[in-house]
Amino acid sequence: MPVAVSDNDHVNLQKNWESVLGLIEIQIGNRADFDAYLVDTKAKSMQDGVLTVTAKSGFVAAWINQKIKSSLDRLATHVFGFEVKIEIETMAYVSSDVLVREGLAGDYSEWADVHLNRQKTALARDNAARYPAMRDRTFDSFLRSECNAKAMDAALKVVEGPGTAFNPLTITAETGQGKTHLINAIANRLRENGENVVYLNGEEFVNQFVNETRRGTVGSLRDRYRGADALLVDGIERLAGRTGTLTFFLNLVEYLMSNQKQLVVTFNSAYAMERLGEEITSRLSGGLEIAIDPPDRELKRSVWLRRISERKLPVDAGIIEDLIDRPARTVREILGGFARVEANYSLGHAAQSTAAPAITRAFVDDALRDRLAAPSPLLLSPETVLDAVATVFEINSSDLRKPGRGSRSVNSARDLAIYVIRNKCGLTTSETGNLMGGRPHSTILASLNRYSERRKSDQQLAEAERRVERLLN
Repeated sequence: MPVAVSDNDHVNLQKNWESVLGLIEIQIGNRADFDAYLVDTKAKSMQDGVLTVTAKSGFVAAWINQKIKSSLDRLATHVFGFEVKIEIETMAYVSSDVLVREGLAGDYSEWADVHLNRQKTALARDNAARYPAMRDRTFDSFLRSECNAKAMDAALKVVEGPGTAFNPLTITAETGQGKTHLINAIANRLRENGENVVYLNGEEFVNQFVNETRRGTVGSLRDRYRGADALLVDGIERLAGRTGTLTFFLNLVEYLMSNQKQLVVTFNSAYAMERLGEEITSRLSGGLEIAIDPPDRELKRSVWLRRISERKLPVDAGIIEDLIDRPARTVREILGGFARVEANYSLGHAAQSTAAPAITRAFVDDALRDRLAAPSPLLLSPETVLDAVATVFEINSSDLRKPGRGSRSVNSARDLAIYVIRNKCGLTTSETGNLMGGRPHSTILASLNRYSERRKSDQQLAEAERRVERLLN
């Protein structure tokens, strides 16, 4: 029979409390709950049959009082040998004070809501750090026109009511039309609204699944995706042909849809969506599929005027319409044309001490002369180029985007990829740098210069370039 102890015998008081804890642990039968709520409790004092026990927080005190208080009273009475009532006090202050301070009535369910909200906030912050969106890609910086208005309106509807309107939302367009800008804008706005968002591109999605499968931890990755309020994947054409990844993605789609969680994907319309499989195609078609069309005159005007204003270039007002009339299949082509005009202008007038003259139609014609001589070839997607280079060098395409220097073979492959992307994808050096793992503009220029020299004398590299060309053709 357990022996009762005096009020002042603190050592025996704690021993008897530990006996109570041993009995309650058996009764609970859940080690996780015991560790979370009871293992850190301490017997503080005994007076007039009232045993004061300290808990580490008001949340723990509320849980004990609601869930197991009567059981503790009964087990303590058995251990001490006389009737005992338990009073829970937090280490900093009495639990009732905590609840008053937090604006709660003392009900554990209300504490649970607070705890869950804090958990959600922590997860949202973690996912924002783990899966960052481009902060400058917002709805405010997205230039609206008739060619993209429907896609923008659909994106705005999604952020107003995620999981309810247009779910799933699929944005299709060829490379350089603004679908990546739009999906980043969705991610940024949802996060501003406090939503837990996972945002990544198709290649990252594939690589994470493959890596976690190899480690045997794909379950934790699945739980992370499922736990988000919204899953955004940019460029799901990268999943085509990956049977395991497609099955994983299909299961995710099913879960997200059944739990009213938002799914937004973009797809390069240069590919056939059927390559994703009938089941995924069917589920995506159950939401809204919206296309971004090639730039119209209104969008061309907006792009040119904004860039001219941002760069403070002196442009004759009369040539704006001429610039708009020039052919451009993508926004990137427009930006590429502007970059060439700006570069020619700054280089041509860099040494002048007097104010540079305004940019005229003749100057623009000269700057864009080679583009006017013949239509530019059909632009390729950067992912297609990376795949071709990776195939020729027998490496993983993700190695080309990794920061830092790799092996000699990877470095050569990366220089070749940057060279081909700049020539065949219509990307600026800054855009190419972002694509290649966030490398700065100067690094891309150094790579282009290095490769331009090497390809003249390195026969193996020249042969690799020819093989990449054949694959792309």
